[in-house]
Amino acid sequence: MDKKDRKNPGSVNASGISYGELIRAGRRNKGMNQEELGQLVHVGKNAVGAWESGRSRPDLNSIPVLCETLNLSLYEFFGVREQRKAEEPERFNSLFPKLSPVHQTIILKEMEALIDLQHESVRQKRKLIRLFRSDLSVCAGPSFFIGEGQGDEVWIEENILTRQADELIRVSGDSMEPEFHDGDLVLVKHGTSLHPGEIGIFTNGDSGYIKIYQRDGLHSLNPKYPVMKFHDGDEVRCVGKVLGIAEDGWFASENELA
Repeated sequence: MDKKDRKNPGSVNASGISYGELIRAGRRNKGMNQEELGQLVHVGKNAVGAWESGRSRPDLNSIPVLCETLNLSLYEFFGVREQRKAEEPERFNSLFPKLSPVHQTIILKEMEALIDLQHESVRQKRKLIRLFRSDLSVCAGPSFFIGEGQGDEVWIEENILTRQADELIRVSGDSMEPEFHDGDLVLVKHGTSLHPGEIGIFTNGDSGYIKIYQRDGLHSLNPKYPVMKFHDGDEVRCVGKVLGIAEDGWFASENELA
């Protein structure tokens, strides 16, 4: 077998999914190019290209940030079912002795570093920022009335996504399922234009929508909804790009605000 045809066993996760394919799919789902992803994960465009092509894999320091950016859990990234958590100590005990002494030392050092990071995160309070939360919803289905400037400010955890966001807007309806559900709060970065394939917030007169922008119209993820097409007289406006969903655990508790 030619060397270039051999599959690198380190290029796939425990479920047999290529790390490169996982990263590429997550990046495209977020409507980002390689350079934009690299900036968020604090690496260069070439590093992202190497990950996606299978030439290299993210290091341990980059993986948590990468997963947070792409809305992947660590279990999804490594292809491990959560019900296998109880089996992991046994797997470690069986695999660790098979490593060379040098590799055993590397693993132990990495484990010590991760433990230090855990202790540090417990000792330090998380940083919070204020973000505007609209009282109105954007529809993922039939249209609705949308207004201007109605809402309040909330305290939310500062992370890669919330730092970029200008506003929180609630989803109403099911046309963007399975990714966005009725009642989800989405993080929106204000802007007047999107690239094809990006998800955004749009208004047409008094109606607002969360949809995928394509050159032929606004698309839904749910296949039962038709493409929304507009005419020259329609007042279609892009409010901004959807960065992702704000998780419940990101919002400040009463104790944190006391």
